[in-house]
Amino acid sequence: MVLGQTGNIEKYILRVSQSYFLASVSALATINYGEHFYSLHVLVVIGSAILFLYLINKIEQRRKVMQFNMQLNKDYVGFNSSNLKYDILIAILTVVFYVYAVYAPACVQNGVNDWLYGAINGLYDMFFIGFVIGIIGVFFIISIFIKGFISFQLIYKQFSEMINGEKPTAFDEEEGYTEFEIVEEDEDE
Repeated sequence: MVLGQTGNIEKYILRVSQSYFLASVSALATINYGEHFYSLHVLVVIGSAILFLYLINKIEQRRKVMQFNMQLNKDYVGFNSSNLKYDILIAILTVVFYVYAVYAPACVQNGVNDWLYGAINGLYDMFFIGFVIGIIGVFFIISIFIKGFISFQLIYKQFSEMINGEKPTAFDEEEGYTEFEIVEEDEDE
């Protein structure tokens, strides 16, 4: 391994740890907000949906970056279906852990998670910064829903093609040429 490069194992350790902290802090926020809300179950459903769509959108963004890097450097190994399986598994397990953590908060109440949640909550409680964060948060949630649904459709399509063994062809039988073929018209005038 070349110094400065990370392998797949290190990348997945980092992704799992990021997902753990995201789910833990989200669970702590849901628990604390749920004390003032009439139904914790509704909050858990909404939080699970937002968390899942956010993680699916991150997978799609990673796929796009890898495709872009592959176009720049042909030796670069791109996003493949085995990465997709592991990333989707991490996303699903993160949501499952989030739901478990909300109903069993002892598993996420430790010094690091409490400090992280306290720091984020402290920023939010500041006079003007909390207002700005709240406004940005509304637009962020809306973008998560929009981008998340689009990403979910794309990943679902890719995942179902992987399971069924189908690959879309670049050849359009109705038009008679591929997407990559240059079609020139003869100028006989």
